[in-house]
Parts: sequence; structure tokens; C-alpha cells
Amino acid sequence: MQINKVNTLIPNKNNKNISKNAGNNNNKNNQSFKGFIDTLSLGVTNAIENGGLAVSFTLQDMLGTNLPRPIMGLRRNAKENKGKNNFNFAAKEMVREFLTGPSMFLIPMGLLKVGKTVFGKAISVPARFIKAFGDIHANNPLNAAGEAISKQDFYRNSFAEMIKNAKSESVISEETKATAKDFSERLMKGLSQSTSARKDTMKSLTEDFIGISKRQASDIVHTDFTRAAVSKTASAPFKTTVNHMISYADDVVEKASKQSADKIPEFVKNLTNKKVLGRVAANVLMYAAVMSFLQVIPKLYNKAEGKDNAGLKGLMNEETFYDKALNENTDNKNEKTVNGKNPSFGSAAAQLAEKVSGNGLLGKLTRGIEFQGPNVSFPLLLGIMGFGIILPRTKRAKDKYDREEILRRDVVTCAVMCFGEKWLRKGISKRNELKSGFVLAAKDAGMEQKSLPQRIFQYLRPINGVQVFSLNQIESKYSDIGNYNGGIKGFCDFISGQGGNLGKIFSYTDKSKEIVDGLLKDAGSTIETADNATITSVLDKAKDSEAVKKLTDLFHTTKKEAIKNPNLLQKVLGIKEKAVDNPWVKRAKTINSKVTALSVLVIVPVFLGFLLPWINEKTTKKRVNEDQQANNNTQKIHNTTDTSYFNDNNKISSVFADMNRF
Repeated sequence: MQINKVNTLIPNKNNKNISKNAGNNNNKNNQSFKGFIDTLSLGVTNAIENGGLAVSFTLQDMLGTNLPRPIMGLRRNAKENKGKNNFNFAAKEMVREFLTGPSMFLIPMGLLKVGKTVFGKAISVPARFIKAFGDIHANNPLNAAGEAISKQDFYRNSFAEMIKNAKSESVISEETKATAKDFSERLMKGLSQSTSARKDTMKSLTEDFIGISKRQASDIVHTDFTRAAVSKTASAPFKTTVNHMISYADDVVEKASKQSADKIPEFVKNLTNKKVLGRVAANVLMYAAVMSFLQVIPKLYNKAEGKDNAGLKGLMNEETFYDKALNENTDNKNEKTVNGKNPSFGSAAAQLAEKVSGNGLLGKLTRGIEFQGPNVSFPLLLGIMGFGIILPRTKRAKDKYDREEILRRDVVTCAVMCFGEKWLRKGISKRNELKSGFVLAAKDAGMEQKSLPQRIFQYLRPINGVQVFSLNQIESKYSDIGNYNGGIKGFCDFISGQGGNLGKIFSYTDKSKEIVDGLLKDAGSTIETADNATITSVLDKAKDSEAVKKLTDLFHTTKKEAIKNPNLLQKVLGIKEKAVDNPWVKRAKTINSKVTALSVLVIVPVFLGFLLPWINEKTTKKRVNEDQQANNNTQKIHNTTDTSYFNDNNKISSVFADMNRF
């Protein structure tokens, strides 16, 4: 009986059912694991896109430095130190890493929260947006009854400007005014309801705005349908722009409504200028606060480490450990800190506000140091990295070995945080584009006509140039393609203009492949052999046919559904709803999110958290050994000089005997 039981568990040609079931179980396990990876990747990517640089940097910082480096530090020189844990070095690593990353974002966040309470909500709005909304407000300060406009009136006027720019209108049309009125009414209703209702309203408005932009955009290939512009200098994702609009209205519109009608236009202009300059002052103050705290961190982690360089424990004898000759301490107690000063509001305030929110040098400089909530701009991040992290740490290095490790570790870390992760995502995205035919990143006009060095440069640029699509951008590009300006041809033009492959895209599902193949067959071609131009021409000619209608219906608009029974991972990531995507949106999202998750959760942390500390440890050991060997050789030479000659009595007597001969 026991043997029979064992035999029944062994798949063979006479036990096909068991083999089949085993295969199904393996397939289920694979699908479950794949689903887990997809959920994790999408959750991480969504969190990064919602939280911006603060979330992306914090994730990389926690996984790549805060957690692994103290662990690696604990076993620093363990072999040379008789297997003992290096608690001093681990303490130094922990204090340094846990204070640096969070402070860069928590300090601005705290200051903004206090600033909004004391100075009004507009302090959290970027200067260029304050100026843009101020212009809209000043140009339309009164309603039809000659009274101060309400928030809803202001929302209507601002939405009208966004929609006008999305449709590339020279003046606001009646249709745009009607749409803006509808948007403002829906927003007011949503703001008066619960948090979930407000989110639903914002989501609905965003989808409608994207639809307008997609149908009316003059440049289909390069337009980001998710961005809303209220002026030439003030544009951002629609949701962000609307939030800035609400903050401005809560602050300025309410104050203006309390003024007499004849004073409102001048009041709005003056108050807007003050808010612009106040925002610039807030940026300076936040930057100064972050930089000042970063100057103190080296003192704190050096104190946690102790007097000596704990990274050298076990590498030298106790009597030569931290030798004075090797100590090159550059501790400077008289450090200067940056102090943010509030600008005075004089007669030139209006001109200055115009400059800092415009397109000139001062305006570009202001945008370069702009905080957006806890997020910092890329130029500001570079400044913080260079002058707030690398410079003060180098100045407070305990010796030459410490200084070398700081430069090697922090220069590489800052480079990876600022550039490496972006380059990695762009490089993998390009590879996936070639393989799948999908367009996964936005490229500048004329990209394909540029030389190879120029194309490489576009991928290396951290801000402009090639930019990997966000999840929202993917939805806007691959869903509801019949709403493109030009219909199906507009979608085909976008794919072709960005270097995608229509044949591979339409071959992704059997239904779409069958439809396109049928249309191409009448033109004497197939989906495998036809180029983009041929496919575009055939689909455009048949744009009113039932076949093309069925094709566009396959690219349905992405919908959201609440998750009834979330699993543990979804609970941890705070995922309460799932996207019901068409196959193309789902495919593109999965590809890009896996690239993001792989780089942020695996590649960068492994390199920064484990490989870089290992390289530092090995390199320092080598340098110490070389220095000790050189020191030993010098000592040997010193001990074997002519002094031994004078210590030999026989040799001395011989010298005097030779002298007596003369």
C-alpha cells in the first residue's frame, strides 16, 4: 500500500491527469508570482509619481543607504579585527544616512506647513503660478453685477484659460466658456463633499481635460495631454495645476472679496506681487534651512563614531592607530551658514515680481531653485548634493583615508541619485521600445534625424530630452485612440513620430491583428510586412468603416474599480482601487513600472548599499597596507645607514690608524 501511494505521486505516461494538474499548479504559481511582481511594480511606480522626487529619493535612500550601510558598517574590517563588530563605524553610518535624506524633504515640508498657516495657502504655490493666476484674477476681478468674483467665478476663468491653451485657441471661444463653466461647477460640488468624492471629481475632470487636449492639440506627436498651462511659463499636470488654483483662490480671492469693488483690481495686483515675492523668500528660507542642517550632520556622525576613524580599526596596531602623522583633520568650527532674508516690498515690487515669474534670466533662476511641496527642482538638488553633502563632509574628514572614502562614496551616490537611475530607466525603456514596438518615452521633435551623438545626448539629459512616460501619460496615449485629433490617423502619427512600430502594436492582440490584416490584405500587404506609412494610409482611408470602429473600440478608456478584497501587498501599498486597462495600456504600464521598480528597489540599492561600501572597505585596506609598507621600508633604510659604521669599534680604530700614518 505504501509503495502504491508513492507511485501515484510520480507523473508518468500512464498518469496524464496528474501531470496535467501538476502543470496547471505550476502555471498558477507562475501567474501568482507574476501578479505579485506586477502589483508591486505598479504600486511603487504610482507612489513615486504621486509623491514625486521626495518619494523616489526616499525609497532609494532607505533601501540603498539607510538600511544596508549600517549593516555593512557593523562588519567593517571584521576579519582584521578578530571577528568583532565595528559598532562605532555602524553608528557613524546610521546617523549620517538617517539624518541626510529625510531632512532634505521634511524640513521644507514643515516650513511650508507653518508658512501656509501664518502667511496663507498661496505660499505653497510656485511663483510663476501665483503670477499667472494673479493675472487671470486681475483681468476679471468683477462679475456681471459689478461685485467681487467668487471662487467659482475664478475657477471658471482659470479653467477657460487652461482649455483655451489645450485647444490652441487665440481667444476663448463660447464652447470653451461653456466647458469651463461646467468644470467649475463640478469642482465646487466636489470640494464641498467627502474626500473620496473630491478624488472622484478630480479624476473625472482630469479625464475630460485629457480628452479635450487629445482631440484639439495642434501637435499630436509631442504634446503631453496630461499637462495644463495657465500661461507660457506656468504649466504642470492638470491635477497639480488645479490644486495650485484652489490654494490661490483660498488665499487671494477670499481677501479680494472683502474689498470695495473699485479697489479690487489694484488690490489683487499688489497682493499677487507680494505673494510672488513671499514665495521666492520662502524658497530661499527653505534652501537655507536645509543647507544649514546639512552642515551640522558631519559633526553629529563624527561624534557618534568617536575620536578615531573607526574605518581603520583592525588595520593598524593599537599604538599606530589614528597616528597624528596621518591625521589631517580639517574641522572648521567657524562655519558660515546661509540665511534667508525676507525681501522688502517697495515701489519696485511689481517689476521684481514680473521678473521672477517671467521667462528672463531671473525667472529661470527662480524656477531653478523652486520647491514644489517637499520636492526640489533638479538644479536645486544638484546644489544641495554638492554644497550641502559633499563639501561639508569633505571638510570634516578625520584623515586622508576618511576623505578618500567620502569623495568616492558620496560623489558616486549623488551621481547615481541625480543621473544614474534616470539613465538606467531610459536605457532599458529604449531597449523595450525596440523589442515591443510600443512608444514608452517622449522624445523631442526630429529625434530620429539627429546624429548618434546627438541622440545619446538626448538620453543623457536629466531634465529635458528623452523622458520616460508616467502611468497617466501612458493612459492618455494608448486609451480612447479614436479621440485623437484626426482619429485613428492621429494615433498612428503619434506612434510613427515617436519611433514606434504600428505592426507590432496592432499585432499585440489577435482581434486587432485580424482587423488590420484584413484591411491590409485589400491593399495587397500584410501586417508583418507593411511599414508605418502603409498602415497609416490604409487605416485613414477606412476611417469611417465598421472595421476601424471595432479597432478603436478595443482601445477603450481606462476605468478604475474599487478592490473588494485587497491582498496583503495591496494593503501595505495602500492600493484601494485597480485600473481596468485595455491590453495596450496594461502592457505599456507594466513594462515601464517594472523598469522603475527594478532600478529603484533592486539595482540602485544593491550598488549603493552593498557594493559601494565593499569597494570603499577594500580600497582603504589596500591604501593602508601600501602606506604601512612604505613606512616600513623607510624605517629599514633609516636603520641601515652609516650610523652602523660608527658603532663598530674596529672600523673606528682602523680609521684613526690610517690617519696616524700621515
